[in-house]
Order: sequence, then structure tokens, then C-alpha cells
Amino acid sequence: MYNKDFFINIITILLLALAQVFIFNHINFLGSYQPYIYVVFVLFYPPYQSRYLLLLLAFILGLSIDILEYTGGIHAFALTFIAFYRNTIIKLLAGKVNFEMEYFNFNSFSISQWIFYLTILIIFHHSVLLLLENFKFTGILTVLTNALISSGITFIFVLIYKILFKNKILV
Repeated sequence: MYNKDFFINIITILLLALAQVFIFNHINFLGSYQPYIYVVFVLFYPPYQSRYLLLLLAFILGLSIDILEYTGGIHAFALTFIAFYRNTIIKLLAGKVNFEMEYFNFNSFSISQWIFYLTILIIFHHSVLLLLENFKFTGILTVLTNALISSGITFIFVLIYKILFKNKILV
């Protein structure tokens, strides 16, 4: 568990948490929509690695952001939520079964599968995050609308991240 990849993941978590808190939280589109770039950790985590380690690392990343923002665990919950369902969505899109996941890589996805994969997980994350942040049923349509718009903005930043670090992502 404590090998080179684990320490690289910890450094990545620290960098993503700091980037989210000190850079991306200050990018507001139209005053209330912001990108949540830290989801790239779960989106691009290699699918052949341990699922339980992904859940632990996603929780640590979300908790780091919660500690820095005083948000009470909503980022930890939302990120762990999509980390839990990520492999299920990959299996549905790629048509894989459990024993084939260790040989799966993201290069076998077509562009439409990539777009659907990113869109679904980002929308799930943002919906859970903003519903927990609002934590009441009044104004739920406004919250879901904000989640969709913020998801679109995050999707653009995730695509930029993918293009910039295309060769560095171990998928």
C-alpha cells in the first residue's frame, strides 16, 4: 500500500486541494458558478488499481478541502460518492465484468464514452455537493440548475486538464 504510487497520489491530493482552495474557488462565473477541478483525481485514477484505496484517497482529498474551507464534510462525501460508483459506470460503458477491470484502461474508450463518463460523474458530484450545501428541499430546482451549470464549467476545465496532462495521466 505504501509504495511510490501511494506517495505520488498523496502529493497529487495536496496539490489539487491547494489549487481548488486558492485558485479555483476564486473563479466565479456570473457570480455563483465555480469549477471543482479536484474531481479529476477520481476521474483519471487508474481503474486497475485498488478500489478501496481510491475510496480512501478520495475521502482524504475531499476532507482536505473541507478542512481548508470549513465546509463540514460535503466535499468528502460527494467525492467518495462518485469514487464508489465510478467503476460501475466504467463497467456499464465499456461492457466489462469484474475480472476484466484489472486489464481495462481508458484508452479503449471512444470519444462519446469519454464524454458520457465525464459528464455523468461530474453531474453526480456537483448535484450531491450542492444538495448537501443547500440541505433543504426549498429551491431544489435552483440548486440543480446551479449544479448543471457548474458541471458544464467543470467539464471544460477537466477537458483542459486532460489535454495539458494527456501523456502524464496513467490510464
